[in-house]
Amino acid sequence: MYKFLFLITFVFSSLIANRLSWTGNWTALDEWKSEFNIEILETGMAISNYGNGEKGKWKIIDGNLEIIWESGRKDFIFSGVMGIQRLSDFKGKRYTTGMKKLLN
Repeated sequence: MYKFLFLITFVFSSLIANRLSWTGNWTALDEWKSEFNIEILETGMAISNYGNGEKGKWKIIDGNLEIIWESGRKDFIFSGVMGIQRLSDFKGKRYTTGMKKLLN
C-alpha cells in the first residue's frame, strides 16, 4: 500500500513540476529573427505580443509544450540539442527557432 501511495505521489509531483517548468515569460524569434514574447500562464492560456497580439491554449505532450493560437498557428516547444526550441507551423509553413525563459 505504501509503495502504491509513494508511486502516485511521485508521478503526480513530476507532472506538476513539468507543467510549472513551462509557465512564465519567454522570448522567442520569428522566421526573420524578430524578437517577441510569449507568456505561458498556469491556467492553460498563452499570450503573445507577436504582430497585433495573439491568445492561445497550451497543453503538455510527452513533456513538451504545444500552443494552439486563435489565429490557427501552432507552436511546439521542446528541449532540443541546442536548448529550448520552438517549431512554428502555420498553414503548412514551418520553421524552428530558439527560445529563452525570462527571469521574473
